[in-house]
Amino acid sequence: MFYPAKKTGVSVVSTVDFYGEMAKAVVGRYGTATSVISDPAVDPHDYEPTTAVGKAVATADIVVENGAGYDSWMPKLVAANGNRAKVVSAAKVVGVKPGENEHIWYKPSAVPAMADALAKQLGKLDPVHKAQYLANAAAYNKRLKPISTLVMKLRHGSHNARVAVSEPVFNNALTAMGYRISNEHFAQAIEEGTDPSPEDIRQLRADFTAHRVQFFVVNTQVQSNIIASLVKAAEAADIPIVRVTETLPAKHTYTSWMLQQYQAVARVQAAQQ
Repeated sequence: MFYPAKKTGVSVVSTVDFYGEMAKAVVGRYGTATSVISDPAVDPHDYEPTTAVGKAVATADIVVENGAGYDSWMPKLVAANGNRAKVVSAAKVVGVKPGENEHIWYKPSAVPAMADALAKQLGKLDPVHKAQYLANAAAYNKRLKPISTLVMKLRHGSHNARVAVSEPVFNNALTAMGYRISNEHFAQAIEEGTDPSPEDIRQLRADFTAHRVQFFVVNTQVQSNIIASLVKAAEAADIPIVRVTETLPAKHTYTSWMLQQYQAVARVQAAQQ
């Protein structure tokens, strides 16, 4: 259920909660920050905005979105209200073009860049507190530092190895760690909700058996008989499974969520040394 915050000061509405967490930290005590989606079971692709969400967007000063088609319902809401709200889009901030991987928050540099961009936009709307917004963004980004530190450590241990994925959710993170994706055609089919080709499945099973991949990344929020059977095949071949999610799990911060997943990779690296 979406409960818009009572408007005091600058109002920021974010499409999803991990951007909302960042927005709340950057706004601080000089405004309000509300997330439209905060339930990990809700798929942002298929979300249907309620009347309350529409009203919140209509009165928002700033909208924070992922962009690149991930939360395509938000630009429609903004447009429906005469484009009044300023939009801070991760796709535009980071430079992700339509058709490229939309899971932008898995780029280690993305959320820190979003915090800086939001602080600058807030400073334009509320110049009196410009310095405070910039300081809030810097303080928030300092809390994210353990993520980039761990990513760099894992990059040194990845050795440009190949890995398999159930879908492209974690690909940006894998690339940052220096891994290569071995089954992009298969993963894209799963992402688009179509069945992978029999040849793609046979190739992936062969990669497991021959140990041509270091581990298999699985999005636990997508249930599929094909993926379930491939998880069993990977386990039978002693290929480690790294489990990730597309949305922020309950009782996690963005930092703890990212670290939990990167630490799973770290355990695989340590075991394979």
